[in-house]
Amino acid sequence: MVANTFRRYSCLQSGITLVELMVALVIGLVLSSAAIMIYSNSKHAFGVQVNIANVQETGRYVLQLMQEDVRMAGYWGLNYQPKRIRAAESIILNNECTNGWSTDITKPIHVSNNDNSSYAECISNVDYKAGTDILTVRHASSTPVAEDDIVAGDVYLHTSLTSGTLFVADADGTIDTGIEAQESPVSNHRLLAHAYYIRPWSRTVGDGIPTLARKVISGTSVVDEPLAEYVEDLQVTLGLDMDWDGNVDRYDNDGIAAAETDHVMTIIIEVLIRAPTGEADYTNDKIYQLGDQAGSTPADNFRRQVFRETIFMRNWTGLGSV
Repeated sequence: MVANTFRRYSCLQSGITLVELMVALVIGLVLSSAAIMIYSNSKHAFGVQVNIANVQETGRYVLQLMQEDVRMAGYWGLNYQPKRIRAAESIILNNECTNGWSTDITKPIHVSNNDNSSYAECISNVDYKAGTDILTVRHASSTPVAEDDIVAGDVYLHTSLTSGTLFVADADGTIDTGIEAQESPVSNHRLLAHAYYIRPWSRTVGDGIPTLARKVISGTSVVDEPLAEYVEDLQVTLGLDMDWDGNVDRYDNDGIAAAETDHVMTIIIEVLIRAPTGEADYTNDKIYQLGDQAGSTPADNFRRQVFRETIFMRNWTGLGSV
């Protein structure tokens, strides 16, 4: 009798009812939905933070790179007066923007405002993002080059305290005859000329990735050097001290006369950085205004940020007149 009762109870407890099954499925569905929602929100938040971090990293890198270069503008080794520097020969490099572009040391800074017409020989319309500035920076390398390290075909500046000579090395480890100064100390430096500009593509023409690039001297040629992707705009404003009193009297972003080059005391660099990827639930309706450009609203789903830096011309010619 006891055995039959146990067998009957065991049969009654061997499964679950349809109601219990439905309740379990509903609970599981609720928990799964909550987990999916948490994952989706976390993924979206992570994507937003990655975009913001990429924008800030790119902006800081670009400004730091350009700031270091601009601060060196007008540095000519031991000699700080360009008028005492001569060229030992006619130096014309392949693919130069204009003849003598790389060696025009009388203009350590040059800005082409929203136009590439004066750079058409080296920056074509296909390689230039319309409406952006082009900034050229010229100076000698900060680190002197030992005579034994001179490379044939590279452009150098040989300077003493009172003179300087530009030359293309004819042989490795030697200074051309007639160039070496008759006084000491002397130093040798590589000549650097960089033209910063915005290119509307990165790896292939038409890929739609705006890129900050620059023209640089490489041996006896001027070549491209891509620097950072997703840089949409570059605007440059010059601060001029016209009366040599150590204060900026005028800001100019529309180009200056050659005679005003020595008056450039500060440079304001502005860049607009775009996130690499768009966000489906984000609409960028902000207005971005850089330099003399009218503000515009992108009206797309990419995040952007403007980065600005005011740079003092460390080798400003006006320092000798204050």
